[in-house]
Formats: sequence, structure tokens, C-alpha cells
Amino acid sequence: MFPFKSKKPPVPVMGRDEALALAPVASRDVDVQLTAAGLVRLSVPVSVRPALAGLARRFGVWDGRVLRKTVELDAVGTFVWQHIDGRATVGEIAAALAARYSLNTDEARLAVAEFLRQLGRRGAVGFAAPAGRGNEEASGGRGG
Repeated sequence: MFPFKSKKPPVPVMGRDEALALAPVASRDVDVQLTAAGLVRLSVPVSVRPALAGLARRFGVWDGRVLRKTVELDAVGTFVWQHIDGRATVGEIAAALAARYSLNTDEARLAVAEFLRQLGRRGAVGFAAPAGRGNEEASGGRGG
């Protein structure tokens, strides 16, 4: 009789087809720049934990301004970012990627889904029902 219960694996909130039907939307807080090579550079605000912020202020190493993290995307990331317009779904972006780079459709879906998941964790994108297909907003993307 072990007193601790094993954790159950998380139940997915939505299925794969539902996730592919969402449209990624760029966050208003993201600054976008084009590099000389034509790649995209994103500047994303970084949240600071309150306890760390208090310590940093107390020791004079932080003045309370918003901290930002810069991420430079490669050619594939730039291609995907340029297709994020709030109307194109994840599935449509993956299909465009597969056509552009001669990839297997499933490989492109996995690559786009993982890339968008990482951008969502950083707060660079959120997801919504595509324009004209419904009004309900889905995941904000922040977390973990």
C-alpha cells in the first residue's frame, strides 16, 4: 500500500484535426525586424518572476523596464512566420511549407506544429478560429 498515486497522463484538450484548423495570430507585443539576409528577427517580452524582480530591484541590477529576448529565425521559420496572418490555418501553413520545400505532408505538419508550439510558449503567437469560420478564441499560447 503505497500512499502516493501515480499521475495519469494528460488528456488532450483537442484533437489533431481541430488543432490543424486553428489560425496562428502574432502577438501585439512582438517586434519584428528583417535582417540583411532577409530572415526574420523577433523580439519577445520576457516575464520576470515577482520574487526575482524584487531582489533585482533591491540590489539595483534592474530598473523595472520590460526585458526582451531576441530570436532570429532560419529560412524555414521565416517562411512560416510570413504566413501567420490570422487567416491561414496551421494545416494550410504546413501544406505551403511542404510544397515549398518538397516535404512529406506529415513531416511538415509536425514541424509547423512544434515551431508554433515553441512560439506560443514564448508568447509570440496565440491561436484563434480562422476569420470567417467562427469567433471563439482558442489558446493564448503562454505557459510552460
